[in-house]
Amino acid sequence: MKVLFATGSVATANLCGTGAEITVEPLVFSGSTNPAVTLTAKQSELFCQAAAVTGSSVSTCRVLGFTGWNVCTDAGCQVFRGDVDIDTVLLEAVQTEITAEVFSHIVEETTRLLSSNDACESDDTTFVESTCDGNIVGSDDPTQVHYDVAHDVSGCWKTKQRDNNCYNYGNDILTNTFAQPGRRDFDQGTGLCKHSDRPCMQNTCEDVKKGAIADGLTWVGTELPTELPEVGHYVSLHIWPNSNFHWLRMDADKKWSHKPGGSPVKNVDNDGQTITNPATQDFSPWTQQCGYMHTVPSQIVAGPSVQVQV
Repeated sequence: MKVLFATGSVATANLCGTGAEITVEPLVFSGSTNPAVTLTAKQSELFCQAAAVTGSSVSTCRVLGFTGWNVCTDAGCQVFRGDVDIDTVLLEAVQTEITAEVFSHIVEETTRLLSSNDACESDDTTFVESTCDGNIVGSDDPTQVHYDVAHDVSGCWKTKQRDNNCYNYGNDILTNTFAQPGRRDFDQGTGLCKHSDRPCMQNTCEDVKKGAIADGLTWVGTELPTELPEVGHYVSLHIWPNSNFHWLRMDADKKWSHKPGGSPVKNVDNDGQTITNPATQDFSPWTQQCGYMHTVPSQIVAGPSVQVQV
């Protein structure tokens, strides 16, 4: 059994008790991986002093955007949020690795969390590793596309949560590569960018749409789909201007679900509301809803894959 996140004084002691390097990852992006920064010796000292006296992290109802600091050593990881002393150290550590827009968002959210009354259940973040290798493809039958984390693509959205993002989930294709529009993660072919390019496409509606079309998706338009397609399913594209992209997926009940980056799959927005209209609900700071596209999982994947039977 592999614990990806832990909480409490024991976990903090494991982080700070060995003298190992400490890395911090702000849990903030959806489409791309989060930056990981190694703390300096002084930052590590200040962090450990603060962490030694802090309690468990406060809860957050936010689905998209900053949801905490993932702090790791070789001994494991722990998520922190809602502590001003820890925030001060870690904000300084990551400031040069992120844009001004992203930094401003994190500052705003850390400030809100200091006085937050959010009361949300914590996600189960203890996972048992299972065989979820290669391309695992969801159903082409739109009536079989469900918000069902335990069974969708053999339950791999949970067991391989950290390795797949919103674009993987939106297409219902597990690759364990944090797929990028235009990079051709799904068929291993030649895409619009190299795998080393960061980002693959610029974070604008037109550029990300162009990358998705290169992968095999088709543009539908800006009007909310109200019926299921004959084959495949619809996705909704959202942009955090100058920062990141995000995708949502229309399920068989005509409601929407999504996977914010390496975080758990959700079927609610930042207000905790069931998603019925992606264009009008709260997915801030992804404030620009570009429109809708159509994807057929088995046609997107041209390389070796496992088609999930329903």
